[in-house]
Parts: sequence; structure tokens; C-alpha cells
Amino acid sequence: RRVNQLATPDTFAVIADSIAHNVVAGKLWAHLVLAMPDHLHALLAVPATETLADVVRNWKRFVAKKAGVKWQDGFFDHRLRSNESFEEKAHYIRMNPVRASLATQPEAWPYVWPAHAVATAR
Repeated sequence: RRVNQLATPDTFAVIADSIAHNVVAGKLWAHLVLAMPDHLHALLAVPATETLADVVRNWKRFVAKKAGVKWQDGFFDHRLRSNESFEEKAHYIRMNPVRASLATQPEAWPYVWPAHAVATAR
């Protein structure tokens, strides 16, 4: 905690490339991924043939090897319920760097995948 492992150009390039690879491979659908210095937020889904735990574990293992990230064990997930808005959650995620005083506007934070998510998450 409190160490910037994720919000660096080199590390985020590994994160973004690996997310894109998993999307193309059909292992997950990533709608939004945002790296903060010491944690990550994501809106994603996995096919019925996969489990979220397995996909995240394998992805974290890859990023750890490729970028030297030391992840905490496990992860916290929150399933969107029918009364929760996807757009509201995306906006909440995009505002994290602003709330943490890391950026003055969501558009100013560069560690977002896909890059066009800035415009769609307002």
C-alpha cells in the first residue's frame, strides 16, 4: 500500500496490453480499467466458461511477471445489481484520481483503458 506500482507509463502499458489481449482471447470483457498508484478499479465481465477469480488470478500473475508488480492476495469484487447504473459506476471509477487529488479532472488521468473511456464515463 501507498507505493506507486501501477500508475506509471511502463507498468500501465503492460496492464493495458494484457487487458486487450484477454479481451481479444475472449477471456474477459473489459469496459473500463483505471490504475491508481496502489490499486486498480475495473468494470469487467467474464464468460460463463470462466470464473472471475481464475481470470483475475491469471491476469495478476502475468502482470507480476512482466512488470514486477507485487499484488495483494485476492481482490474485492462488487456485482452490479439491476438497480445500479453501469454509467454511475463508471463515473465513480473515473473520479477516483480527482477525489485522491491526483488529477484536477478525470480527463487528465492517463492510466485508463480504453483511452476513450474518459469521454464515455462522465
